[in-house]
Amino acid sequence: MTRSIAPSLAGVLERLELNQPELVTSEDLARLVEETGLQTPMKVVASRLRDAGWLLPTARRGVWEFAPASAAGPYSRRDPVTPLRAFLSKRPSARCGLTFQAAAWVHGLADRAPARLEVAAADRELARQLPDVLTASVFVPHLDYVQQRGVPTLQIESVLAHMVSRPGAVRSWESAREWLPALAAELQNDPLTHELDGRPASVRARAGYLLQGMRPDLADRLFTTHPPRGKTWFGAHGPLRRHDNRWQIADTLLPFDPRRFPAAA
Repeated sequence: MTRSIAPSLAGVLERLELNQPELVTSEDLARLVEETGLQTPMKVVASRLRDAGWLLPTARRGVWEFAPASAAGPYSRRDPVTPLRAFLSKRPSARCGLTFQAAAWVHGLADRAPARLEVAAADRELARQLPDVLTASVFVPHLDYVQQRGVPTLQIESVLAHMVSRPGAVRSWESAREWLPALAAELQNDPLTHELDGRPASVRARAGYLLQGMRPDLADRLFTTHPPRGKTWFGAHGPLRRHDNRWQIADTLLPFDPRRFPAAA
């Protein structure tokens, strides 16, 4: 598909093609307008570039996806993390990161991204502000975020801690069955210990229960250093799917028995 290039916008487009940004903010565009000496207001430039198919809408106002000439038309690159990247382009200090299957996917541990990317937000207010196309839950990691695909992401030990801190926030434990063994195989003792330190005894009990089949080494260390303290529910109170005497877990949620997972090689 041929896209028009107005002579007055050629300088702006030339800069965009040279830099190849995935996202363009209103501030970025205003700077380019100034650098090229264009007298047209930034909002008018943005409107013309949108109408011509060079800037594509995102879920965030004032943030667009750039469709370069190599895209052969006004077509999105359809990167699943674009909504979060667009949000953070306006809120770079926001404390949030990919979690659950989304994190497993960008870490290379899940074969596919979830239909709605999951994000761990530091507080409820931030969770409410995230784009509707994302699934947000509240969780504050002890370990630093890492950058994956250009967005903050929980480290794998933090993902595990989030899962056992908020089991009901996991959108599909059935899907987690596919990537959880790969995630468990990558867990390291020291980062996991740091991530779980200071969290409630119920969180450590759920972690031990979940890991005992896949990573008995980590589960045994947890049991030795922090033995269970009374019954812990894995899921909402209700009819049991199974009960674990060692970890004193009443499991009403998991569609699988974690004790039956083979140990990681």
